[in-house]
Amino acid sequence: MSRRFAVTQKAVLFGPEPEQRLLLLENEDGVWELPGGQLHAGEQPVPGLQRAIREATGLDASVDGPILNTAWEIDEGGAFAAVYRAHSPTEQATLAGDHVRAVWLAPDEAVERDLNDTQKRAIERAGDR
Repeated sequence: MSRRFAVTQKAVLFGPEPEQRLLLLENEDGVWELPGGQLHAGEQPVPGLQRAIREATGLDASVDGPILNTAWEIDEGGAFAAVYRAHSPTEQATLAGDHVRAVWLAPDEAVERDLNDTQKRAIERAGDR
């Protein structure tokens, strides 16, 4: 019996300096999250994350190395997430897909939003670099 395994990538996506605010997206269910998405079969991690960010926000991001990896079980399968630190030259996001709102916040403001613990840890780690 084979089990499904999803690979998700997210980014702590910072805008231009000196503000260094990061992007949070709100989905149709009112859940806040970091930008990103699922890695497609055969896709390399960094280009896959850049594609997912571009599809969701219209932003062209440069991606640094991963800052957090985690795995868990879901729906008779498993999931893996990698969170990267990334940068956008602009804060002019154009939403697409299931996102209804985008906000740029200072890291300390972002962790006050209703994010899951993994995303909060990733924001804290991204700020340490």
